[in-house]
Amino acid sequence: MDYVMTLFQKYILVAIIGLTFIACGGQGGADHQTQTERAADEHFNISDSLMLVPGQSAGAFRLGDSDRVVHRLLGNPDFSNAAMGKAVLMWYTDTDSSYPLSIFTSRDMGNDETARIKQIRITSPHFETQESIHVGAALSEISDAYAKPLRIVETYAGKGGMYSIYDTDEGIAFEVDADDRCIAIIIHEPHTGVTSYLPLRAIN
Repeated sequence: MDYVMTLFQKYILVAIIGLTFIACGGQGGADHQTQTERAADEHFNISDSLMLVPGQSAGAFRLGDSDRVVHRLLGNPDFSNAAMGKAVLMWYTDTDSSYPLSIFTSRDMGNDETARIKQIRITSPHFETQESIHVGAALSEISDAYAKPLRIVETYAGKGGMYSIYDTDEGIAFEVDADDRCIAIIIHEPHTGVTSYLPLRAIN
């Protein structure tokens, strides 16, 4: 996939486009200048597009949205894996594997055939929670930010050694390396757990 911008730049553009559309009430382009001014009146803060909200969203991407939203904004994924109504989609920042974005979708077979976002895995350190937790944070910082103890739900071997996934009831999980540094953050539905038989990370 030939990227004109890095994926990080796309994150910003996605948020601005979404805000403009909301501010304009989804109207057509006849009064484009007025729409742009309305969007500016929302006092949009770029940091909002990089906010991680447990159980809800990662930047412009929200749990429960159709996968068509992501396809439309980011194009076709660089990697996909699908089975039994479930799929993992992955986008890279450029031609290498730096800071991949992974999205897990699921269809409610027989009731809702739309593939909806169930989990979002972020590896970019630019995203952060309200408590300023981000990729690169120490496990001790993460633990201090949550009232309930984190629980290990998975351990796996990868480049550089062993990794663990710490989950919470709030709908956010943290992948941590052997040095107790966060390498990825996963947003998922509250009280549902983060594990899936289709892994969100690349398989080496």
